[in-house]
Amino acid sequence: MLTFISILHIVIALFLILLILIQDSKGGGLGVMSGGSQSILGASGADNLIAKATRWTGLLFAGTCIALTLYNVKGNKSVLDGMPASAIPASQSAPAAADVPAEQAPATEKTGN
Repeated sequence: MLTFISILHIVIALFLILLILIQDSKGGGLGVMSGGSQSILGASGADNLIAKATRWTGLLFAGTCIALTLYNVKGNKSVLDGMPASAIPASQSAPAAADVPAEQAPATEKTGN
């Protein structure tokens, strides 16, 4: 199932890129190749169709993103989930003062002030 959703996600992403590139922008873009008002759908019909297709493809892309995330979260566990509770230290940030041998403990200097 993961493979199918991943392949579908890649195909949708490539189609979304194509739709974005053919949209008519202020500079013309690749949308100038549609033929202007002589196209079958009219002057603004093709633009509306491309905008709707882009919108739906974007929604499908977001849906496959969420599906892939949910599918991957269900199978993953933390490394600490398999360890017994006694093996996990209470504080992993710094060792306690009693755990550090005397020769490794930092020396404190006393000044005569």
